[in-house]
Amino acid sequence: MSWAKLVPGWAWWVLALVLVVGVQQYRVMDARGELAEVRAEWSESLRLTAEASVAVILKQQTDRLALEARLGILDTTSTEKLTNAQDENERLRREYSAADAERKRLRIEVRVARNDAVVSAATSPGSLGDATSVELSAAAGSAVWNIRAGMISDRAKLEYLQEWARALQPR
Repeated sequence: MSWAKLVPGWAWWVLALVLVVGVQQYRVMDARGELAEVRAEWSESLRLTAEASVAVILKQQTDRLALEARLGILDTTSTEKLTNAQDENERLRREYSAADAERKRLRIEVRVARNDAVVSAATSPGSLGDATSVELSAAAGSAVWNIRAGMISDRAKLEYLQEWARALQPR
């Protein structure tokens, strides 16, 4: 008689069950090892992504701070230029208003085409004549300073906006 017949039937079932459980346990341990490797790779990938993101954010912050500094300097210099130009205009306006009647007349040097200076029936082509001066009334002379102040302000604003737009352009 063989020794296998001496073992009862239920014992064979228990032995088969232990064998199946052992194989499954081995598979689970192997899967856990693979999962640990995948987790390690994923963690490394996340770490590299986070480091790259931090580097980009730091670069953007540095660029933003540099841009803010450039715009601050631009604002300061533009405001200073505008203030100086307006002060000069006000100085000239005060000098003009404090002048005597002779000096108060505002004269502007102009070049006038000869055929426009004197109305004539001449059909000759126009040519530029000598420079002459045009005298403005007191009210017109005063308005010149207002117009000049507006031009100074507008020019300064345009220059500021152009520099501001240049500063915002990526280099």
